[in-house]
Amino acid sequence: MEFGASYFGVRDVRHVRDDLDRFDDEGLNAIVHTFSERDETFYEDTMAEIVAESSDRGFRTYVNPWAVGKVFGGEAFSEFLAKHPDARQQTVTGERQHGACLNDPAFRSRLREWTESAVDLGPDVLFWDEPHWIIPEWFGDSHPEDDWVCRCEHCQKRYEEEHGELMPVCENETVQQFREDCLIEFLAEMMAIGAAAGVDNAVCLVPHSDADHGITDWDRLANMDDIDMLSTDPYWGISGDEDVEEFVADTTDHVVSLADEYGLESQIWIQGFGLDDEPEAYDNVRTATRVAIEGAADSVLMWGWDGCRVISEIASENPDAVWQAYLDTIEEHRP
Repeated sequence: MEFGASYFGVRDVRHVRDDLDRFDDEGLNAIVHTFSERDETFYEDTMAEIVAESSDRGFRTYVNPWAVGKVFGGEAFSEFLAKHPDARQQTVTGERQHGACLNDPAFRSRLREWTESAVDLGPDVLFWDEPHWIIPEWFGDSHPEDDWVCRCEHCQKRYEEEHGELMPVCENETVQQFREDCLIEFLAEMMAIGAAAGVDNAVCLVPHSDADHGITDWDRLANMDDIDMLSTDPYWGISGDEDVEEFVADTTDHVVSLADEYGLESQIWIQGFGLDDEPEAYDNVRTATRVAIEGAADSVLMWGWDGCRVISEIASENPDAVWQAYLDTIEEHRP
């Protein structure tokens, strides 16, 4: 079984080595390195060295597109959006939203560049973290309840080519299916680049995936040619689920069963960010970790390292205690 965490915020290789040595001592064997647009632009050689140092210690190494184009998860800004404002997703009311359109040719080209750069770092896995369409209400209350994305010129053209009619103004099931088709095709293109280079692909979906986010049919994702791992992140603090054990157990069972059916690996993420300094918070970390292990997930990782203490905006109130709760549980329940 695989244990580890996402790793970010440190680009001095001397300090990274110290952290990697500690992770090894703590019994971890996997690490997800965030690779933002900033990293690719200014730290590419440094990141290659960091990935190599991880591999040298026996870690399975992942690299993810941290907030690239703001269509993947992550606490990073997107230079692409700043330079290409017309490539942003467009609502039906005409507003451009803070996320690149998956059908925009300039963004497709940019993601191919990112993927090729990520492969050149030498990781074992490309980790496609929460690929999604934007939900307009994320950016304020000024949007009508029936507002949706994306209805830019590229989406309208593709829709008309595929359906032989103009793209509707009102969102319907056909539009929702079109969005899912576009997201699946987008992932297929990028994953093929990794697969051709001998790098595995992992896709992480939010547990309550729906038409608004982009993918409702997880079987369709699991059946794709170049996917190797199905991942999800039952973050109870975000979902509002009070019964952490039931939530994580149901999510783990869903992912493990689906992965087994399609011959994939399964992965569950444990929430390590935004947690209160309360006994219940640490109990929840222990419960979620235990349940994921007992549920036979192949990989049980925490987002992120040391309870996200280096990102003050989302850090847990007592990040060291959160981290220790995770470490203690994997030691107690390690198969």
